[in-house]
Amino acid sequence: MDFTLSAEQRSLQGLCRDLARDFASRAARHDAENSAPVENYAALRSAELFGLLVPKSLGGMEVGMLGYALAMEELAQGCASTALSFNMHCAAAYIITATAFYTPAIRARVARMIIDERRLFANLISEAGTTNLLYSTRASGMQATRVDGGYRLNGKKAFTSMFAAADCALICVHPAHVENPESVIMVVVPTDAPGVVIERVWDTLGMRATQSDNVEFKDCFVPDELAFDTPVVPSIGEFLRTHESLINLPYTAVYLGVGLAALAHAKATALGRLAKGYSQPMAYHPDVRRRIAKMHAELEAARWLTRHAAWLADTEGQTPATQAAMFRAKYMVGEAVTAATRSALELGGAHGLFKGIATERLFRDGATASIQQPSSDVCLAQLSILELGLDADAVVPPLPRAT
Repeated sequence: MDFTLSAEQRSLQGLCRDLARDFASRAARHDAENSAPVENYAALRSAELFGLLVPKSLGGMEVGMLGYALAMEELAQGCASTALSFNMHCAAAYIITATAFYTPAIRARVARMIIDERRLFANLISEAGTTNLLYSTRASGMQATRVDGGYRLNGKKAFTSMFAAADCALICVHPAHVENPESVIMVVVPTDAPGVVIERVWDTLGMRATQSDNVEFKDCFVPDELAFDTPVVPSIGEFLRTHESLINLPYTAVYLGVGLAALAHAKATALGRLAKGYSQPMAYHPDVRRRIAKMHAELEAARWLTRHAAWLADTEGQTPATQAAMFRAKYMVGEAVTAATRSALELGGAHGLFKGIATERLFRDGATASIQQPSSDVCLAQLSILELGLDADAVVPPLPRAT
């Protein structure tokens, strides 16, 4: 295998690095205000990055998972909330335009919305009352009822990152006329459509600027042309598992960027801080050096695990080896980033505890690294099945299902 970056990948990396420097100038303010980084989304639009994962045949960039992981790694070092939210747009774009599940007409329709109309998509799948730890189902409680000319939507979605700042949302809903509760269709709804109500609940430890509020839909109408019901997805859980590596790898790269940003700030702090009465900066202290070395070693290992998983996704697709690589990478990134951001905070001592200090914000953002799906527990559970070559359907579920 050759991990040498192509000229196209290096160019994308450089562009996202420049954007990240700009994002960093506003990250503390948006975190403190719990406000949407709309300037950053506008910058991504101006840079024509909305089509990162859209196939070239449909006018997109089709940078692949490795290219996309590189982009997310860079963007997150400037503003992790922006990168995490933008990942939802790119996941929506990928699900519809780059998978073989949808018809060419549907794929082309969504590609036009993204590339030509330059619309920013939120991606609404999660609902309250579910848990990533119970990995078997994502049955949607949100209902779509067939009416003349389209569907009426009723229900609530949770963790709707970037919804208020987006132009529209790709939403996973259960068609009421289909008996199987795990069956879903995808619909596109403008975020200002009648019947859409945002419930402001996102007052959280980290990733505050994602504004991942609840959104309720009350008799919200979706016309037929924006309801992708042919074919119906027979099981949303199985559909997501089929594309898991390709959907969840970018989350992994975002959190890797958080850890790398924490390392950079820790190094700058150690090199720039001179204790009163001493002639050398704190970087010369053996405990500080050890912390920096440990952070670097663990993050660099996590980085190459992430790139290897992305490379497998690009070259092999969704194979058991790709799945195992993705779970390994997400687990190691989660552990390395939570450790690195905590170590960076401790390295700064009491000086790093103040609001507005980058290490304090990165510590809070990094605390969610092992929680973001797939969580560390889920990664280990699924990796164990793959490594042991077990029949996943024969594994005893951790809790009994309701009848």
